[in-house]
Amino acid sequence: MNQQHIGALQVAASAAGFATLAIFIKFAYEAGANTITILTWRFTLAALCLILLLKLRGISLALDKRLIIKLALLGGLGYGSMSTLFALSVKSVPASLAAMLLYTYPALVSILSFIIGDERYTWQKGLALAVCFSGLFLVLGVSFENVGILGFAYGLGGALVYSIYIVIGNRLLQGINPLVTTTYVCASAAVIFLVSGLASASLNWTLPLFGWLSIIGIALLATIVGIVGFFAGMSRIGAINASIISTLEPVITVLLSMALLYEKITPLQVGGGVLILGSIVFLQLWAGKSKSAEDDLALTVEEQHS
Repeated sequence: MNQQHIGALQVAASAAGFATLAIFIKFAYEAGANTITILTWRFTLAALCLILLLKLRGISLALDKRLIIKLALLGGLGYGSMSTLFALSVKSVPASLAAMLLYTYPALVSILSFIIGDERYTWQKGLALAVCFSGLFLVLGVSFENVGILGFAYGLGGALVYSIYIVIGNRLLQGINPLVTTTYVCASAAVIFLVSGLASASLNWTLPLFGWLSIIGIALLATIVGIVGFFAGMSRIGAINASIISTLEPVITVLLSMALLYEKITPLQVGGGVLILGSIVFLQLWAGKSKSAEDDLALTVEEQHS
């Protein structure tokens, strides 16, 4: 299995982890948790688990001080801001529209990556992106009726912040262990939310067992698996491809909603899921073909110079 396919599988695993977030958050809300409590314990538990995992594996957290500061800003301001904006969007507009607004980020990542020269535009990537958005629209069954402008702004703001976070992360995290980077991102976000929660006296310390189990699920699956898988995969396949494959997340969320929340799925949503999966398969097959062609060309050039 080549690096392209390994990276694709890692991002797919990340999408599956992130897809559990909405489910666990719903359970946590039902158990009496508020937004700041969920976000605080999500990142705090994730950071503690990652620190323990790194110690067990003998991996050092030592990094250049400048890099640590950049990672802290990436987590505390970048990921923390995106999480907050998305939560505010969900409060103001239908959840399906909030998800659709957030998932404008693959297009924003593509534009930013092309502008700064991190990646080269190809019609295959553009086509895959367009098909992904078409499928996403069908999966979520988005309605734009009675939409609040503020909620709309929160949703697009979250997408923009997440896009910048991904593009910066793609440049900053090359050659660094994904577990280490995820630890710093989670720890810095945890500090921001913990300080905010304590200052506002809004942390809930007396959740029932079901609430704590939901938050643990958020920390392990929706945070550790989600972020580590995305960083690891992005380092192999690039920010644009990783963003496109991440659109698997709403498909998996719909399936989980059917299984755990007994929500129904429509034929249009099934068709949307097929479109998303098809675009990812196309992207991976073409990427593999292009990679082979590049390798053959490089070998030919080498032979000509030998």
